[in-house]
Amino acid sequence: MAKSRSSSFITWFAVQILFVLVGALLTGFLTVFFAKFLARYISSAIAAPLAVGLGVSLTLWFTQLLKRPPFLLSGTSPLIAGFCAALGVYIARTWL
Repeated sequence: MAKSRSSSFITWFAVQILFVLVGALLTGFLTVFFAKFLARYISSAIAAPLAVGLGVSLTLWFTQLLKRPPFLLSGTSPLIAGFCAALGVYIARTWL
């Protein structure tokens, strides 16, 4: 029996949601790890955005090792995404 169209869509959607959740957890873990590590050597005002940038970059780099990354991440440069995330965190910390 062939799979129905709705069950394949549900499977695809569940995989996408699971991927986002695992990616968020990995990014969060890497951010906390790098923030604690870098805070020993530089000020926390610089360590936090740098840690976010490193966490995002490494997570996106790991996703590109997959055979079929999710559609939103297939053409994203990890270095540019990490830089944009770090810059966003730095600007948010400055404004707050």
